[in-house]
Amino acid sequence: MTNARPASGILRCVLAMAGVVAFTLIVSAQPAGASNLTATNSRSVILSIEPTDPAVMLGVIGGDVALRVRAEPGHEVIVLGYEMEPYLRISADGATSVNRRSPARALNETRTGTRTDSAADSTAAPEWISLDGSGEVVWHDHRIHSMTPADDGHEWTVALLIDGRRVDVNGELRLEPAPSPVPWLALIVGLVMFGVLLGRRRSQPDGTIAAITGSLLSLAMAVILVLDTPAQLGRQPLPILLTGVAYLCSMVALLLTGRGRRIAVAASLALSAGFLTTVAKNLVSAYVPMIGPAVAARAIVATAIAAVIIGVVLLIIGSGRPSAQADESRLS
Repeated sequence: MTNARPASGILRCVLAMAGVVAFTLIVSAQPAGASNLTATNSRSVILSIEPTDPAVMLGVIGGDVALRVRAEPGHEVIVLGYEMEPYLRISADGATSVNRRSPARALNETRTGTRTDSAADSTAAPEWISLDGSGEVVWHDHRIHSMTPADDGHEWTVALLIDGRRVDVNGELRLEPAPSPVPWLALIVGLVMFGVLLGRRRSQPDGTIAAITGSLLSLAMAVILVLDTPAQLGRQPLPILLTGVAYLCSMVALLLTGRGRRIAVAASLALSAGFLTTVAKNLVSAYVPMIGPAVAARAIVATAIAAVIIGVVLLIIGSGRPSAQADESRLS
């Protein structure tokens, strides 16, 4: 009978955390859009620009997600679509626009290229819709990524008109070897063992410090991921919101005691865990969608995962131990 209450506390804790994780995954799940930055082993690289033009700068974003073209003031650039129709335009004054009649406009909204628009007509006169005045266009392009699982790399060409002159951007999609997960799994296991051994020495471990660490690292990753996404691709603030709430819960836990603290810690850990499931692929992917070296990004992900696991273990251990208040009530 003495273990019934702690056991029920552990069960409630686990069920509550599982529910919050499931909710987080459902809420944070993004639609299968073409421009979602994610870890991958595919990388597109620009090999040549023929003829070259110093007034225009080009680059690949997200490994194989999108292309970026920026033009100096005074130069007009038109990106040609899949049927050589005008698709995107940078005007001489920096204003950017998209051709509503271009079939590429609808096709590029999904990575599979299955969306179509009945108004699309590559032979029709362009109907330009204003975008912004940045002098830069960023768009998903199916030519630079794999459209089938069997495609392990190919060469591609995207055509531009720069001040009326045809310019070909030639590139190649490469499949890069995935990094070994062994070092990161070893780091996670080592940190978890150290953290649990250290934390369980407390009379009433609750995982608060681990929750703060995991949520803070998750929040930092979410901010970096959002800021690393060009505004033209559509920034999703939800990861920052969820990890921010996780960090807030962990800080609130410092002000609470007993069951209130455990609930706040559990909520923080669950929200962080939900976010980390969306970035865990960074550990086994060649390209990592974060600012800075990939090895640093993987180290942050591994440390955050370890912190959440430590927090969960300590929370369960603490829930299974009778509290000091309960001991005092029995003695009285």
